[in-house]
Amino acid sequence: MRRPALALLLAAAACGGDDTAPAVDSGVDAAAIPPTADVTRDVVATGLTIDLTAMTGTAVIELGASTGPGASLEVGDLDIRAVRAGDVDVPFARTGAQLDLGVAAAPTTITIDYAWRYHDDSDGAAAAGFTLTWPYYCGNLFPCRSLPADGSRFTLAITNPPAGQTAVYPASIPTDAAAYQLAWAVGPYVRTSLGRTTAGTEVVVWHYAGEAATAAAGTKHLRAAFDWMEQHLGPYRFGAEVGSVSAHWGGGAYGGMEHHPLWHVASDALGDESVHVHEAAHGWFGDGIRLACWEDFVLSEGAATYYEARVIEEVGEAGAGTAAWAALDQELANLRASGGGAIAWPQSCGVVDVLTIFTRVPYVKGALFLRAVERKIGRAMFDATMRQFYDAHDGEAAGVADLVDAIRATSGYDATACAQTWLATRAVPTELSCP
Repeated sequence: MRRPALALLLAAAACGGDDTAPAVDSGVDAAAIPPTADVTRDVVATGLTIDLTAMTGTAVIELGASTGPGASLEVGDLDIRAVRAGDVDVPFARTGAQLDLGVAAAPTTITIDYAWRYHDDSDGAAAAGFTLTWPYYCGNLFPCRSLPADGSRFTLAITNPPAGQTAVYPASIPTDAAAYQLAWAVGPYVRTSLGRTTAGTEVVVWHYAGEAATAAAGTKHLRAAFDWMEQHLGPYRFGAEVGSVSAHWGGGAYGGMEHHPLWHVASDALGDESVHVHEAAHGWFGDGIRLACWEDFVLSEGAATYYEARVIEEVGEAGAGTAAWAALDQELANLRASGGGAIAWPQSCGVVDVLTIFTRVPYVKGALFLRAVERKIGRAMFDATMRQFYDAHDGEAAGVADLVDAIRATSGYDATACAQTWLATRAVPTELSCP
């Protein structure tokens, strides 16, 4: 996510089945298993079919094995119409936004038929033609688990878009992803290919016909930026076609959302190269490595902001990188002058509402913490460390503490004190350095 002050976010407070999965029985015995809560049951994969005209959905959900019966899913304000496993009805009970299921402990695949409704406060599917469920509103779109550590594979099929409009979405997300990563956008879209990277990934931009010039300006270096990240951070995990989608969030909304492999960029920001690069970087940090806890938000946004400046320095116009770093330095100075320092990394897990730390502080402090580490250990060692960190958490969740461990393991430098200074206190450092 590029900006922490989207009015449409604060107002509210693609996809892969596993063709190799073993066959299992229905996992249901209606006479023996009542609806039983289990919010830890693994959601292995989710296949969605969405009818835009009828405003209905069908979710085929593969549940992993558990130590006991039952499973729970978040369902927001969905109208749950049927739950079944094969031809067998699955007992279910609803308590508020939680759906509890009567399923056995064995691996089980269930099908849920439901109806959904529009949400225009950035907490579901908007009537304007986009979806936005970050951080924990996926239940308003499909039965899900919203914690970022709970990764799942996805498939998505959209039917019956309005006449003359195109639904833009990934047909599959083949590597475990947070639920908020799945999204679609509907409108009079035009697809423009920006070419392929060295690894063969095609980079595209989806925009309205009248936005062609703006989109071209904002994505001028996007293919090169993505190529640089593939080569320096590691292989991309979410598909062979990636790119930016112009999201018509409405006036005043600026920034983007990390819906990899087709991330959304606000139409008002479509010409801003930094937004495109920032969202692309989430393919490695925030999506490629999911957050262990919401309190690790700085790991996602701080890293994406660091690479926003770093990659523009590497592949952008002459002087663009210098300007990007100077802008971050100025933001830090402004925080210091205004007494606006805040904790970027709360020392807890599952306690803090991420919306309370959704400010520019994690973006700026996080990026400059990484910049300080880079200066401490040298750019070559820093690059090796970040690649090793990404490789070590292939499709997994991690936290800031894991990054500190990776820095120590790869470079020999213990960044604990530096992380505490930059991220875990309210003070704003006066120098871009690590002890």
